[in-house]
Amino acid sequence: MIQPTKHVPLVTPGDGRGVVRGDPTAESRLDPLTGNWTIFSPQRTGRPDEFVDSDVRAESSLECPFCPGNEEATPDPVWCGRISTEDSSFEISQVGQEISNPDWSVRVVPNKFPAVDEIKPAPQKRVDANLFQRSGIGGGHEVIIESRQHVESLTDLDLAELNLVFRAYRDRLQYWRSTSGVSYLSVFKNVGGRAGASLSHSHSQLIATNRLPAQIKDSLDLMSRHRASTGCCLMCDLVRGELKSKQRIVWADNALVAFCPFASHIPMLVRVTTQEHQDCFENLDEGQLESVSRLVGRVVSWLEKLRPGTAYNYCLQTRPPAMKDTPESFHWWIDIFPRMTQVAGFEWSSQCMINPILPEDSASKLAACARAEDPRYL
Repeated sequence: MIQPTKHVPLVTPGDGRGVVRGDPTAESRLDPLTGNWTIFSPQRTGRPDEFVDSDVRAESSLECPFCPGNEEATPDPVWCGRISTEDSSFEISQVGQEISNPDWSVRVVPNKFPAVDEIKPAPQKRVDANLFQRSGIGGGHEVIIESRQHVESLTDLDLAELNLVFRAYRDRLQYWRSTSGVSYLSVFKNVGGRAGASLSHSHSQLIATNRLPAQIKDSLDLMSRHRASTGCCLMCDLVRGELKSKQRIVWADNALVAFCPFASHIPMLVRVTTQEHQDCFENLDEGQLESVSRLVGRVVSWLEKLRPGTAYNYCLQTRPPAMKDTPESFHWWIDIFPRMTQVAGFEWSSQCMINPILPEDSASKLAACARAEDPRYL
């Protein structure tokens, strides 16, 4: 059982906010045909990539910037966690504190090649403000280094490391939610070159921006309208419907559920969330965090059992800070999915995905893996 958190100090860089400052090159531009904004971040082209033109990955800790001993290859940490070898308790240090033990288990650092950072771009000339709109983009971009060991997948972590990773998510989400001007928060993990990973050492990322993506805003509008017309949270209703149907349930207990959504746009996508309404992931208590981290790890293990060596992603959606007044409408979730298909011509032209596997079939295969481990929760 994980013991209550102890706090150790941490030295922080610069202004203590964990933000990498760079050239004012990042900006966002509006597409007048779709209403979508695109973030342009040229500084990202300089990041290392182990997967380009080769399947060879950095096997040596001497080559990997995320391995112990190479801490100087990354910016100073903004969060650090250590698992005690004596009693498996956690020692956590955060922004504004001083580091006392470099023997970290999980650490969070500003991304050396950020998609967004907290600079204020200088005013830029516009050819036509109505057709060619551009604006500065601000926020933060962080990397969660998930283990001292040079491993790749979430399933390579032990349960204590897995729990500590999800605590890092919670703490950094809380930090960015309290930061003025942040409208949207995204936590995601890329594993394998096909999933967008540039380094194989197990890590995930957090991006906070001052712009709410158009698709997210559309989704929030749907949730708000559903709440206004029914008095219920849309996700809560979906979860109740899935539990009643039982056709797409992968795993469930009295608190959590994992299911393949009815209209999954990606093959074998699994959604994890709480059965009780909860708008913000970062409001989970210690016991809930441990349960969620364990379930996410199990779902990934089932996907890897069905598709060994597969690249995969997961994405955590918590209530955006821009959605302040209606917490009853939003319900956090995590989507986990293997990279089985590629986006091709029709998908690009129509923005409509083609899924070759029915969610009922995906759920049946995944539930069989879950049942082989423990039949009590199906």
